[in-house]
Amino acid sequence: MRKLCLATIATLLLTGSAFAQASGNFSATAVTPACMINFGNNGKFTNNSPTCNLPGTTTTPYSAECGMMAASIKTSNGSGVTLDIRPSLDTGLFTETNISKNTSGVVPLPIPTATADIGIQVCVTVDGSGAGILPASCVIYDQRFQQLSSNLFNAVLPACADATGVTAPCNLDLILSTLSAHSFDFVVPVGQGTHTVLATWSVFGQTAATQGSTAQIGACVGPGIITVTQMKVFNNSGSLLQF
Repeated sequence: MRKLCLATIATLLLTGSAFAQASGNFSATAVTPACMINFGNNGKFTNNSPTCNLPGTTTTPYSAECGMMAASIKTSNGSGVTLDIRPSLDTGLFTETNISKNTSGVVPLPIPTATADIGIQVCVTVDGSGAGILPASCVIYDQRFQQLSSNLFNAVLPACADATGVTAPCNLDLILSTLSAHSFDFVVPVGQGTHTVLATWSVFGQTAATQGSTAQIGACVGPGIITVTQMKVFNNSGSLLQF
């Protein structure tokens, strides 16, 4: 099983001045490299950034933190001060499932099956804590479950023999590779002071396959940006936030 998470961190800090109590300060951090699907490499991702090797086995779910974006913002005093945190990422998922005729000798033969599960989760903390972040401190931006199975190999067995009549392996392969952009708003009430906002992304998933079958997964992240805006929630705004 090959696992891949691609990300290179480059920071760009932008700070604006408060122009009204209802808007406030602004800060941002950018991730610059772009993921691309390589047509000539069976849909795997092309990116000049270093790889993020993930722990785990084909039978045990794994997860690993692969990258982060940090931004600092200074907030004013007063009740109702809130941060609107928006991490935006271009995410890529790669899955490949390949099944072959089962020759284990077990009767009846189990149906050849290959399964791939891969996802990207984004988590946000403020001053090192996820407490108080709404609706939650972690959100899944992208996930794919792919399973390939077939009980037709016995029916097509003659077609899986070479010119001399020697049986050759029968197999069926499915590859999916996608790129898509995602963003999500995290909201957290804060007090006066300078706050450090951290957004991290991690890859999770697992693979499973019967004898003779294989499954592979991979992921890619970038470009991306995290924006942090100070807001002021007033009592008559109808907000569901409680202070």
